Amino acid sequence: MTTMPAEANFSELINKPKDTVARMQVSARKGLRLHRRDEEDLYLTTAARADQVVQVVDSTTRMFVALMKESPEAVDLLTQVFPEAFPWVRFLPDGAVREFLLEFVETARASTELGTVEPIAQVITEWKHTAEIYADPELYAALTADHGEGDYGDVPAPEVAGE
Repeated sequence: MTTMPAEANFSELINKPKDTVARMQVSARKGLRLHRRDEEDLYLTTAARADQVVQVVDSTTRMFVALMKESPEAVDLLTQVFPEAFPWVRFLPDGAVREFLLEFVETARASTELGTVEPIAQVITEWKHTAEIYADPELYAALTADHGEGDYGDVPAPEVAGE
C-alpha cells in the first residue's frame, strides 16, 4: 500500500506558511503536495529528506550492480523477478526484459551520481510504452509492417516559427 503525502493548495502555503509546512512534518512521507491551478503540482520536503531518497536509490543500485558483476546467475534471477516490480514486463519478449533490467540499473547508477532520479523514471516510461506496443497486436503489426523497400530520401528540417 502506498502512503499518500499530505496535500494543500499553493495559496495555503502563501497565506499560512507555518501551518502548511507543519502538515508536511506529520505526514508519513514527510512531504507535502502543493496543488497549483495553472501549473504542475509541487512537492515540498526538506533537503535532508530529498538527500536521503537519493542515498537510498544510490546504495540500492550499488548493491544490484555489485551482485550483477559478481554472479551472472544474479542477472538471470533478477530478470525472472522483475515482473514483481514491473508487472507490464510480461508483455516484453524475454530478451527485452533482460535489456530493460540492465538499462534500468545502469541508468540508476549514473543518475544517482548526478543526484537526480528523472532519467530512471524516463527509462521506466520508455520501456512501459514498449510493453504497451507488444500488448496490442494491432499496434505491433502496424509498427512492424514492411512498408516497402528503399530509402524515402532526406527528411527536411522542421520550420522554426518566425522564419
